[in-house]
Order: sequence, then structure tokens, then C-alpha cells
Amino acid sequence: MLNEWKPEIINKSKPYYQALADALESDIKSGILKPGEKLPPQRELADQINVNLSTVTRAFRLCELKGLIYGVVGRGTFVSADAKVSLSLNSQDDDLNIIEMGQALPLYCLDKDTGDMAKTMLQEMDLEMLIRYANPAGHLHHRAVGAEWLKKFNMEASADEILIMPGSQSALANCMLTLFSPGDRIAVDSITYPGIKSLAGLHGIRLVPIEMTEEGMSPQGLLNSCKNDGIKGIYLMPEFQNPTTRSMTPACRQAIADIIKKYNLLLIEDDAYAFTGNLSNIPVSAYAPEQGIYIGGTAKILGAGFRISFAKVPEAYRASMEKGILNTSWMASPITAELVTRLIKSGKADTILNNKREEARIRNSLAKKYLSEYDVASRDCGFFQWLLLPDKWQGRELELTLHQAGVQVFCAEKFVVGSSRFPSAIRISLSGPDTLEELERGLITIKGLLQKGYQDQTIIL
Repeated sequence: MLNEWKPEIINKSKPYYQALADALESDIKSGILKPGEKLPPQRELADQINVNLSTVTRAFRLCELKGLIYGVVGRGTFVSADAKVSLSLNSQDDDLNIIEMGQALPLYCLDKDTGDMAKTMLQEMDLEMLIRYANPAGHLHHRAVGAEWLKKFNMEASADEILIMPGSQSALANCMLTLFSPGDRIAVDSITYPGIKSLAGLHGIRLVPIEMTEEGMSPQGLLNSCKNDGIKGIYLMPEFQNPTTRSMTPACRQAIADIIKKYNLLLIEDDAYAFTGNLSNIPVSAYAPEQGIYIGGTAKILGAGFRISFAKVPEAYRASMEKGILNTSWMASPITAELVTRLIKSGKADTILNNKREEARIRNSLAKKYLSEYDVASRDCGFFQWLLLPDKWQGRELELTLHQAGVQVFCAEKFVVGSSRFPSAIRISLSGPDTLEELERGLITIKGLLQKGYQDQTIIL
């Protein structure tokens, strides 16, 4: 617990609350204030530096919106666990010698056939029509195909309920922009997809971490938060959750849906990796159809260039989200939507999906060969694994050490929300390496470092 922190105000030309927020941010980034440490009570700090309580409250609010600190009702304010960690899952590493096992890529090794199919389809398309502006919701025949596609993942929808979005990240951003206001609170898994953390920060939305069990988000934890934290919405990845690989049981899905309906929560269900999990599971949105926005993307299946997402949106939210599309991207690309829907209608999308599941199965078997002696969470067809670290290793330290050894992975700190406790762990992408040979080299490097055991590192964290 840290109660003696005293800020050093540098820029005195700014309003004091902004200068105080700058000092707090500076001390967090420099390491004076460490992740997880408790800040002085606001009233105590205000008395110490001789300012009004409202000044401290405004400064803390600015830093909270940046994700630097996190308040817990009844416990105080803490430095966020991920305050010094980049949330980006795009490695953007220019070093060609680095084996990419951080980003969960769409298995580029299988995309050549998809590209060849697209070339043929482009020659058959009515491009004159497709290069015109379309309804923000998308062409009706594309929406009809999208509704049929979602049935593959047990999400019943009509064409009228579908919005064509330029990718799942765009759909998530649209939800934040149009359905929530700054200061609103959204419940999320305590370890979750960093993209939702970044979007929440951009829109001034507060994420409330809910503890997880082996079955997924804790219904009791969500219930407690609904009673105490003023929750407006909930974000879930119930099938092959990123990064833990957990899939919610049917009983857990029903329990969570019951709470959503009881408290009239707005559910955002991101099913980005549903195709790598159990295809028989029912989405949570199906249990709460009036509150659930279901987002089914195609980029991970068909390829990164096919950034189309079919969003099943209840009537109560549809007009707002259409307006959001119109005022941000105007529409998803009709040409891309046409390519995606042709791949679906021809049955080729099914073939691509099955091929990627099989390739992922092979890669998981290879990973098991090298990592079987460690505590690894995985699924047969998953694109990544969640490795709990042995000995004294911390996730961020191992990420940096592995990078020096030529392998990129992502540490648990990227995924943690607020001041939540989190395991020493890394997420290992199996879909990042271009070939099985490259994947094997990466796995050998990871295993070798783990077998060597923890040693005092000289890396500056």
C-alpha cells in the first residue's frame, strides 16, 4: 500500500487538476508508482497538497479514462496492472528474424487458395453497381447471406436484423460510440481482449472486471457488480475466450443471460474465435435476444483483407447503430461484402473454415509435443494457447526475454483489466508463424528458456 506519494507539479501554466494528472501519469510511467499499488485516498491527498478535493477528483478521473488507474468500490484507487504495457496486439516488428507468436493471425499459409477464388469472383461481379454508395446497413441480399452464415454458429437471425460492418473492431467501436456515454460502466472478464480496453479508453467508458471461473465469467461476480457498480452493459467472448481459451458452459451462459435480462444490460457478444471452438454451443445472445448484439466476423476465417462482420442487432439498437455507421465509415465496402457472401453461398467459405480448423489442430498437436509438461490451456482447433509460467517468471519479463531470443509472444499484463489480480502467463499464437517449421523453432525456443529456468534478468521493465 502506498499512502505517501506526493506529486511534483512541473507545468504550472496548466489548470492544477491537469498538472496533477500529468504528474500522476509521469510517476506511473517512470516506475515511481508501480502496477497494483494503492494511491492515497483523494481527501488525504487533497489535504497534503493543499487543494480542493474536487481538484484531485478531476485529476484522478483524467488518469482513469486513460486506463492508468482504477477505482474499486470500498477499497480505494490503484495503479492499473497494465499501465506500462502496450495494449496493441499488432506486433509490427520489422525484424524478419523474429518468429511471430504474439499476433493471432488468420493462418496466412492457407490464404493463397482464397485469393485465387477472389480473383475469379471479381471477374464475375457487377462492379459498376458495387462501387456505388449503399445503405449503411448493407445490401439486403448480403444481409440475408449473413443471417444464414450466423446460423452455422447457432445464432438465429433474419436479414432485417443484420448490419454489415467493416470488421468486428469497427462493430465494437460503433457499439461504444452509439449505445454508451462517457462514464458508463461495462462488465468484462477480468482478463480480456485488449481491443475492448483501448476502445473503452477512447470513448471514456469504464470497464468493470468480473472474476472468471473455469466455466467462464462468474455469474455471482456479475450479479454482485450489477448490484454495486451501476453496470449498463457487458462484453463477452463466450466461445474460445481471448486470451484464456475458456469456453462458457451452457449452464453458465444461461445464468449470465438471466442476469442480463433481470438488470436490462446491453450485451456485446464478440464471437471472433467461435469457429475454432465447439460449433454446437449456443451464443449467449440467443438466450437474451432483446439485449444481445452478436458480432460474427469473417477476417480470421477468410483472411485479413476480408474485413466484413455480420452483426445481429435487436430492433431497439438498430437505428442508432445504422446512424453510427453512416457517420463514421458510411458503409462497409460492398465489393468486400460481395466477395465474402459469394464465398459463403458457393460453399467455399465452409471449406476454408474446415481447412483452418484442421491446420490449427495440427499446430496444437505440435505445441503439445513441446509444452506438455507445462500448465497450458488450449483447444484442439484453437489459434492460441495460454501458458501459466513456472518458477519466478513474470509474463512481461518473459515476453521481453523471448523477444531477445527471436520469438514474439504476449504477456498476461496486456489482457488484465484495472487492478485485477492476474496470473504470470503468456499467450502463445500458433497461427502467427507462416510454416510448421517456423512454429516448431519458436516452440523449441520457448521450451528451452523455460527449461533453463528463471535467472535474474537485466532487462529494464
